[in-house]
Amino acid sequence: MWRKERGLVALIFFLAMSPICVDGAPTHQKITFPSGTKLNAEIASTPRARSIGLMFREHLPEGGGMLFIFQVAERHQFWMKNCKFPIDIIWMNKKQEIIHISEKTPPCKSDPCPSYGPTKDKALYVLEVASGFTRQEKLKKGMIIRFQE
Repeated sequence: MWRKERGLVALIFFLAMSPICVDGAPTHQKITFPSGTKLNAEIASTPRARSIGLMFREHLPEGGGMLFIFQVAERHQFWMKNCKFPIDIIWMNKKQEIIHISEKTPPCKSDPCPSYGPTKDKALYVLEVASGFTRQEKLKKGMIIRFQE
């Protein structure tokens, strides 16, 4: 009996620590921009994944990003604590329409860290991409970003 219980505990621990979603949700999302450019974004849909974000990473992979998916549309504020490189941050509403952009958002060098985000509109999605990407893609408030199935 003890072996089965120990095995079950090990399995539960592995699943809890694994980046693979237990509920079958994808871990990456293909994203298409108005220009036709595509990115493969890592999904941060759990509270733990959203709280860690890109902290402690050396860089974003080429053609990659991180998509934060929230349960409720709010004025989600982001900070750059423990981040090692600047990024562009794009906030979108439930229609995947851009409502706010923070370009070349710098890493936080000392506490307290500044927060970035919309002051008026509410976002359901936030996308972090390489610094300069929004300028390269000529992204503006009101544009639609598509998530592919």
